Amino acid sequence: MKLKLPGSIALFICISLNAFARGNAMHFCAAEKQQQSISANKATIATPEEDYYDVKYVKFNIELSNLNTTVSGDVTTTAVTNVANFGTYAFELDSLIIIDSFKLNNQLQAVISNGKVRRVTMPVPLAQGMPFTVQVFYHGTAPAGTGAFFTGGLNHVQLPSGTHIMYSESDPDFADDWWPCKQSIQDKIDSADIWVTVPSACKAGSNGLLKHVTSMPGSKLRYEWKTQYPIEYYLISVAVAPYAERNYYMHFTDGSNDSMLIQNFVYDSATYMNAANAAALDSTGVIVDYLSTLYGKYPFYKEKYGHCIAEPLGGGMEHQTMTTLAYAQTPLISHEMGHQWFGDHVTYGTWADIWLSEGFATYTEQLFVEHFWGAQAVFNYRTGVFNNVMTGPGNAGGSVYVDDTTNVNRIFNSRLTYSKGAAVAHMLRYLAPADSLYFKALRQYQQQYALGIAITADLQNIFEQVYGQDLDSFFNQWVYREGYPTYGGKYYQQGNQVYLHLDQTTSKPSSVPVFWMPVQLRLKSATGDTIVSLFNDKASQTYVMTWDKSITGFDIDPNNHIVNKTATVSQDASIMSVEEMVSNPVQVFPNPATDRWYVMNIPDHSLLVLTDMAGKVLWQQTASHEATVPAEQLARGNYILSIIVQGNKSNYYRLVK
Repeated sequence: MKLKLPGSIALFICISLNAFARGNAMHFCAAEKQQQSISANKATIATPEEDYYDVKYVKFNIELSNLNTTVSGDVTTTAVTNVANFGTYAFELDSLIIIDSFKLNNQLQAVISNGKVRRVTMPVPLAQGMPFTVQVFYHGTAPAGTGAFFTGGLNHVQLPSGTHIMYSESDPDFADDWWPCKQSIQDKIDSADIWVTVPSACKAGSNGLLKHVTSMPGSKLRYEWKTQYPIEYYLISVAVAPYAERNYYMHFTDGSNDSMLIQNFVYDSATYMNAANAAALDSTGVIVDYLSTLYGKYPFYKEKYGHCIAEPLGGGMEHQTMTTLAYAQTPLISHEMGHQWFGDHVTYGTWADIWLSEGFATYTEQLFVEHFWGAQAVFNYRTGVFNNVMTGPGNAGGSVYVDDTTNVNRIFNSRLTYSKGAAVAHMLRYLAPADSLYFKALRQYQQQYALGIAITADLQNIFEQVYGQDLDSFFNQWVYREGYPTYGGKYYQQGNQVYLHLDQTTSKPSSVPVFWMPVQLRLKSATGDTIVSLFNDKASQTYVMTWDKSITGFDIDPNNHIVNKTATVSQDASIMSVEEMVSNPVQVFPNPATDRWYVMNIPDHSLLVLTDMAGKVLWQQTASHEATVPAEQLARGNYILSIIVQGNKSNYYRLVK
């Protein structure tokens, strides 16, 4: 069922669909991040001493302008020691920034600098578990970024209109350009106050809720933001410009009667706020509500969601509760909003696992397109993503799991981290015994690792629990290894017996010789087509099934659920002589099971009968194509499932609980 949209939102969906049809929908933060010229960069803490404490709270009290990247003020950090004999406090701050003074528990201390790494010797070493507070007073002009990704923590840009804007982009490790910090994704900051003083003609956007705007000397205003949710260092953001606001409240349709502020800081320009931009921004609340039905309620709903517009960024940056957005376009909005769950609420535990953020955010674009634009649009969208995966050097090699976390180009690789990550997210859905279980697994992942961190193995464990099956082969082949399959085939029919043959080659056989996947085939006939699913785990495999139509050929993976290419399909009587055949394409899994078995590819109008080993009937049901056989109330042991086709032909399967 499609959501009923207000007229302005429906208008923008049409506008966006036209842009999509012209091929303009695939240039979001993935491409923009990947296109930057990036040198090797560290993707972990700058010095081991940073791991010796746990950051609990940060308060910013800084002054910024939209005219440059000069910063001044102080940042207070409250932390707790992680080790005994805590003797050195270390933090990161760019060497161009001058530290005016440093206080430890309100007492002045000397700072020793070694490049961006700053250290303070504790007057008396602290025991493990001891809280302490540091306050850094500083000023200077931060290294200015060009406005694009990975060029500087603060970016000052003059727009063609003459308007000056300044905004932060700290991902992956540029926070130290503008504030004294610990850059560790394993240590979320429990809460933060972000006070930013700016010229009175400007507004300052940031995370959380805007609690006060206080008048300051010199015709300035202090914007006082507060977030009470844990937040990563790189997600803390500021944006300063002569913004106007476009705000409204959205209402969740989950029966809670909860509402939430959608707060947009936009250029104060009638030219910018045209019908398309207005409609896209006004769609934000509808998208938040829809994604909440899939992933669980928007995790920061007690604060807000919104955007600060910064066109030179080129894409979007998922700053928690207030994305920095280059342009108002609904697939981009949905991508960055997807990050609020995947990346912000649950953060990847290592940079090698970043696909858990970028892959699922990229797949969120497809979920948006599927729901609001329809089946054909999402088929085309997914095809573009899959084609990107298979277009690359070295037979499109490379793993989703990052093998070099010192190289930012590799971490943010558009083809592997974004497109292939999104492809894995979709193929996990394709493998689901039922579509509802896919989203159940994603919601369970959000619940189990809420406001914390997780790695790929954590996601796999949850999917295995929910699906009731082992997914080692899938994750090993699609996440940790390289390449994709190419399928070709043959067919022949004798009476009502149809012989189907699949050949598989892989683009990186040294990594994955054969992919283990269920492959859908659309059997074609002049009297109608039928889709069957065959489990393929060999380079050459033949199947035989009963079909009462005359086959004229078949299409491989007709709904484009698998990253693959296809070779020729031809009629060939020789496949009947193959000794080893899969005599029945019906699949039963998992087996053994804990609470249910799933049966796939059931012939039409078959009777399924479950008995114990003595022949006592425990359950029965008429089904076509697929069915679920309950096992939760059964004792451990062996059972027999009979599938009776059209009242006479039976196939038997031994099931294990």
